[in-house]
Amino acid sequence: MPLPSPRVEVEMEKLVYGGEGLARLDGQVVLIPFVLPGERVAITTNRVNSGLLRGSDPAILHSSPQRIAPRCEYFAKCGGCHYQHAEYAFQLEQKCAILRETLHRIGGISHDGEIVPVSGDPWYYRNRIQLHFRDGIAGFHRAASHDPYPIDHCEI
Repeated sequence: MPLPSPRVEVEMEKLVYGGEGLARLDGQVVLIPFVLPGERVAITTNRVNSGLLRGSDPAILHSSPQRIAPRCEYFAKCGGCHYQHAEYAFQLEQKCAILRETLHRIGGISHDGEIVPVSGDPWYYRNRIQLHFRDGIAGFHRAASHDPYPIDHCEI
């Protein structure tokens, strides 16, 4: 008899600070990178502690209508961006929702009014970067790591 698959399917609820998506599996919170709210994904889970799981290698089974192809060839590898897989207007909406939830959860501040994002062009807005160097490699930190990921340009 074959062993059961370690992959599970979850429905993404929302994005949280840092760009990960939040889902629940048997009552436990699962954080998954590079997903969007409303998506159904198959993941491999890893226990972080008794109340938190991390999902890896997400396979999108049902895609969000706001999902787009990332413009940057390094996206999801270099760790410098978290939202390029979503339309820019949706990114701004999600960042406002994350701010509202964070103010309430950490600060006890409930604000039902409008949060107006300050935004500009979605590309080439970064005016400062911090490169990391090791063994002759210069780049951003690799996603979920402290190892440098070599880049030769940055889309933002």
